[in-house]
Amino acid sequence: MEIRKMPVAPIGANCYIVSEGNEAFIIDPGGDAEKIISAAKNFDVRYIFLTHAHFDHIGGLNNVSDAFPDAKTAVNFFEHDWLYSPQLNFSEEFGLTFVFRKKVDIKLEDGMTLDFAGIKINVIHTPGSTCFHIKKSETSERDILFSGDTLFRSSIGRTDLPGGNGRKIVESIKNKLLTLPDETVVYPGHDENTTIALEKKFNPFLKSRA
Repeated sequence: MEIRKMPVAPIGANCYIVSEGNEAFIIDPGGDAEKIISAAKNFDVRYIFLTHAHFDHIGGLNNVSDAFPDAKTAVNFFEHDWLYSPQLNFSEEFGLTFVFRKKVDIKLEDGMTLDFAGIKINVIHTPGSTCFHIKKSETSERDILFSGDTLFRSSIGRTDLPGGNGRKIVESIKNKLLTLPDETVVYPGHDENTTIALEKKFNPFLKSRA
C-alpha cells in the first residue's frame, strides 16, 4: 500500500491518495483539484472519503468527483447536508459558495467496514471527524489511521466551532483512538504524521487522560 500526502489550498489541509495495485481512494480533496487529479489519474479511484465537511477539506470535491465519475463519495451521515450549504461548510468564511453538485453515495456511520482492494477500511466516528482505520496486514507493516481534524501531532481538533465539545473530543480520542496499537501511524488532516504511542506520551491535551 502506498500513501501520498498532498497539502492543498486554501490553508494546507492534507489530501491523501492511497493506492494498492491499480486501485486507489482519495481522502479530503480540499483544493488544488488539478494537482490531485494529476496524481491519481493512473489509478482506478474507488472512493472519495471526506473526514468532515469543512470547506478546506472539500473545496476540490466537485472537480475531483467529475474527473473520477465511478468513485463513490462518502461522508458522515451527520454532515451530509453540510455539503450543500455554504453556511454549514464554512465556504462563506472564504468568500465562496461551495455546494456539491452530485449526490452522496455513502453516508458513513460509526462501525461501518468498507472493502478496498481486498483491504478492510474501518470507519470510526469522532466529534471532530470521521476517522478511517486500516489494520496491519500483508500490504501494511503497521496499522494506519487517517484522523482528519480529530487528532493531530501534539494537538487535537478545534472545539470552538459550532457543534464543538472539548470533553467529547478528548473522550472519543481516549476511547476509540488511543486503544489502537501503539505503533499505529496517524495521518492527520493538517501538519505532520504521528503515532498513537507518541500522542499517548507527549500530547498535552491527552497525556493526563491516556
